[in-house]
Amino acid sequence: MSDRSSSFLKGASILAAAGILSRLLGLFFKIPLYQLVGSYGIGIYGNVTNIYNLLLMISTIGLPVAISKMVSENIAKNEYATAHRVFKISLAILILMGVASSLFLFFGAEWIIETANWTAESYPAIVAIALSPFFISICAAYRGFFQGFQIMTPTAISQIVEQIIRVFLGVLLCWVFASSFGIGLGVGGAVFGATAGGIVAAILLGYLYHGFTSQNKQLLKTRTRRRQRTNGSLLKRLVIIAIPVTLTSALVSMFSIIDSFIYVSRLGVAGFNEVTATMMFGDYTNADMLIGIPLIISGNLAVAMIPTISESFARRERKEMNQKIILSIRIVLLVAFPSCIGLSVLSYGIFDLLFPGSPYGGAILSTFSYATIFMMLSNTFQSILQSIDRFRIPLINLGVAIVIRFVTGWVFLSIPSINIQGIVVSSIITFAYLAIANYYSVKRFTKIRLDFFHIFIKPLFASAIMGLLTYFTYHGVTSVLGGFIGILAAMIVGVLVYAVIMIAIKGITEDEIRVLPGSRKLLIGYHRINGLFPGRKSRHHRRND
Repeated sequence: MSDRSSSFLKGASILAAAGILSRLLGLFFKIPLYQLVGSYGIGIYGNVTNIYNLLLMISTIGLPVAISKMVSENIAKNEYATAHRVFKISLAILILMGVASSLFLFFGAEWIIETANWTAESYPAIVAIALSPFFISICAAYRGFFQGFQIMTPTAISQIVEQIIRVFLGVLLCWVFASSFGIGLGVGGAVFGATAGGIVAAILLGYLYHGFTSQNKQLLKTRTRRRQRTNGSLLKRLVIIAIPVTLTSALVSMFSIIDSFIYVSRLGVAGFNEVTATMMFGDYTNADMLIGIPLIISGNLAVAMIPTISESFARRERKEMNQKIILSIRIVLLVAFPSCIGLSVLSYGIFDLLFPGSPYGGAILSTFSYATIFMMLSNTFQSILQSIDRFRIPLINLGVAIVIRFVTGWVFLSIPSINIQGIVVSSIITFAYLAIANYYSVKRFTKIRLDFFHIFIKPLFASAIMGLLTYFTYHGVTSVLGGFIGILAAMIVGVLVYAVIMIAIKGITEDEIRVLPGSRKLLIGYHRINGLFPGRKSRHHRRND
């Protein structure tokens, strides 16, 4: 495996580790929040964060991707001065977009509530989160700059700090306001934690950026062209990249917006009132958060993937580029299959432990978990297409997906026996289409050849066996020692069983483990497990014979 592939994978691993830690912090946020405001309050929280996430997608996704892509392209050509100018132009644009998003939330709160038929108690939460897009836009610019240099640590640290502030301050404010003023203001206090976290993260990233530029003053002045590209031409290139990526991300967020705007009325057709519908949506929001944990792998893999694949693409190194693409797909599926099956078989136990009394959560998670495979794959293929300058294709595919999502959600939500599961069914259908459509587009333009048996069948087989043993372990241990120990034991058994089977069937190799963070400790475990199977030798041992 090449040094560049190793560097890329380690960068992705750093972001993934930080993302998982951030999501776990978010889980610790949701648990006390649920205790304070219940499924109804979580439903209000989900309403507000869906609008907020759409604005973030519009203002903080396209340009950061464009920044990291253009910075990495210019670094590949030793045009460090141009790379730095790309960042400065983008920062100014992102600040303006952040201001616009914040003003819309602050002054448009009542209009949003009336249009979506939400409960009036959503108003404090919308106002409380209004300032957040401005500061998150600044964070996005800094993160795009560092990622273009393939320096992932600032992004990772800032994500963790942002979440710590959000969790502790958000829970504290929710407790204070909910106990004194009711659920609406309690949720408002909770979401203000996100605003405070964004402020602190922006200050931290600004400090790290200042330190980086101070240490690399001469490097950032390096030029190879006599005639430099004008700011206008750089802006044009940024816009050409950013607009399709922004629209693509906005369309993905539109899935949640569609759900938020139709679930009250369509569940009403199925016979459920506004309060019950909001409670159902609250449980769905918690399930969505849980399946978001494995999605961090594909999301942060995509962030690390774009600059490094773009670099290989700019250098016309097709073999290296395809190697990185195949590696990305393989890592995603190594995580997707066990995550999907594990979440499904433990769904009721997880909800009983984390959100006791949740009337709909366990059933939602048991089926919703199967959407993760398609979500992770579609996200990965979409990022690959953006890395090789095929920006319009994911946009076209998402345009079709929006129609699929709206029609299927509209139909299934109104069926009484399906009710809130209509969103789940709609998600599976929509992301299955996206994964297939994006894959065939990637295959068309890169000519990659996937070893289907090695990449798909082996992890699926190992995950299926893992799922059975995890299920029986959970129920056996829970009946004796209780739910917490049952979940813990099932997870430990699941990880060990999956690792042993994957090594036994050569589903993961020593060379692949070597590029992971903490590879030395992982290799010790790998060799011990490998030694359980007589007659087999690892590549490392064969080389030393």
